Amino acid sequence: MKSAYEELLSKLQEGEVVEAVVFGEYGWDDPGTNLIPVDRRNKVLSFGEAKQYMKGWSFKNGFGEPDCYAVYIWTNFRVFWVALYDGSTRLNSMPRNPIDCVPGMPGGGLN
Repeated sequence: MKSAYEELLSKLQEGEVVEAVVFGEYGWDDPGTNLIPVDRRNKVLSFGEAKQYMKGWSFKNGFGEPDCYAVYIWTNFRVFWVALYDGSTRLNSMPRNPIDCVPGMPGGGLN
């Protein structure tokens, strides 16, 4: 079963904790499954509140229509969002605070 929750957990670094999540719209067309109720979208949720809505869909999908929700996810280290390239989606992130790092370029091969 698809699980955006498990995908997110697999991206976290040691000591990294999710602090807040905001869900946006689903891809180009909401599948009608209402996995995330409209009244819970566009609002800051704790990770505990958000967890229940992160099952039954995935951040990763093949090319074509995006098949996931738009998100902003804040951790104590980074901010995550969904990167989109020709319909293919995946989680991307950047440091939450200024640090020495190697910047990526979402949407291309530099990531």
